Amino acid sequence: MRPELEDTAAAPPAPDLGTTATIAPRAGAPAAPAAGLAAGQQLGHFRVERRLGAGGMGEVYLAQDLALDRPVAIKVLPGALARDAGRRGRLIREARAQARVAHPHVGHIYFIGEDAGRLYFAMEYVAGVTLGDRVAAGPMPVDEALAAVRAAALGLREAQRSGTIHRDVKPSNLMLDGNGVLKVLDFGLAASAPVGAAGDAGEGGAVAQTSLAGTPLYMAPEQARGEAVDFRADVYALGATLYHLVSGRPPFEAPSLDQLITLHASASRPQLPRRAAPRTRIGAIDALCARMMAARPADRFDSYDELLRALEIVSLSYTRPAGFWARCIAQFMDFVIVLLAIGFPGVAIASRFDRDLAVLPATLPVLALYHVVFTRRWGRSIGKALLELEVVDVATAKLPTLRAMVRRSLALFALPIACAGIGLVDDLFDVHVLSVISQAGIALWVFGALGSLTWGTARGAGRRSAWDRISRTMVRYRTAPTPTI
Repeated sequence: MRPELEDTAAAPPAPDLGTTATIAPRAGAPAAPAAGLAAGQQLGHFRVERRLGAGGMGEVYLAQDLALDRPVAIKVLPGALARDAGRRGRLIREARAQARVAHPHVGHIYFIGEDAGRLYFAMEYVAGVTLGDRVAAGPMPVDEALAAVRAAALGLREAQRSGTIHRDVKPSNLMLDGNGVLKVLDFGLAASAPVGAAGDAGEGGAVAQTSLAGTPLYMAPEQARGEAVDFRADVYALGATLYHLVSGRPPFEAPSLDQLITLHASASRPQLPRRAAPRTRIGAIDALCARMMAARPADRFDSYDELLRALEIVSLSYTRPAGFWARCIAQFMDFVIVLLAIGFPGVAIASRFDRDLAVLPATLPVLALYHVVFTRRWGRSIGKALLELEVVDVATAKLPTLRAMVRRSLALFALPIACAGIGLVDDLFDVHVLSVISQAGIALWVFGALGSLTWGTARGAGRRSAWDRISRTMVRYRTAPTPTI
């Protein structure tokens, strides 16, 4: 299948790979272009004021709803296509698909009708700027881009729950209104997909494509090949959109459609430029784009809920990773609390054996157990609570599992506990070589732990230490539960 590109203006001399592509129309003499609607002309109870844009998919006008006295946008089939049964069916499907999605981040459909041979529908008029226009002026700030993509994901999740796959997600189909609220627009290529019994985001079925449709710069590989697609094709396009918003350019560019499709299917995506954000964050955002834009759908996110959690983890609007000093102070507080809690029994044991080191071997295992119990139950220890910190699972942004917390505590405390135990044996039996091993091990652990924490919080993506990565957890400042409307 060879697609023909459709733009909102006259056809350009060379293909514009940033515009919507659809299957080539049947051969035949092209219809003569018809004049559009004139200002003041009425369709039903809508009075046309001015044209907003036009293309092969329809003409869009700003109009006044005379019944409710409000501005609306109306989409009308061009005069030359007014009697084309295929185009009429597509316009009706677009209106119905968008009308099924009732969500703050999706443009609303108000009315569909026909007047004087003109099939049209009226929808919410969004007075603002598209992300395509916004990024044309330069890359967006990282947090603004993440917020826009998260809002789009919320709208697309609702569409997917309603049995609709957009199939043409791109910056120019995402618009910010005057209040900064993002709206997903233009469901002209939307397709219906089966929805699971529970309507869960991960249970929708795939859509068999009868024609090639989408925008080449953002199109998922399976969509470009004409294979059946599901919501993960929209996730891919949303990942390409995020890359474009942060970097200021699409992830892949090529002089021809065939080359562009090949790049999306097999080429290594360029990394996001380091100037886009501090290195601490840009690596995490780049990894997010990589998963959203995985060539194989199975390697992408399994649901919009999972994608939303990943977006929140890398966004400072929802997640602020704890730094070196906050974590050190919280850990010191926890150590003092445990030391005081077992201090009297420890002193009694030390006095009985006439030894001084009995407290340390007892403190470290109790400290490890204390972290497991408190974090698994409340998500934070007493020290972390005092500094408004919490430990969360990076995959779910919720409380870590017991297994994850055991791995985390073992990674952090296993070596010092072992060294303290060796020191206790030496203290009891006066094997001096064990004292040297114990002290060297403790020193090695202190320098290693501080080094891992310093490197992780100062340079690593997501500000995570070695034990955070082993357990797939992170320490962040506490946040209120985020709405997922």
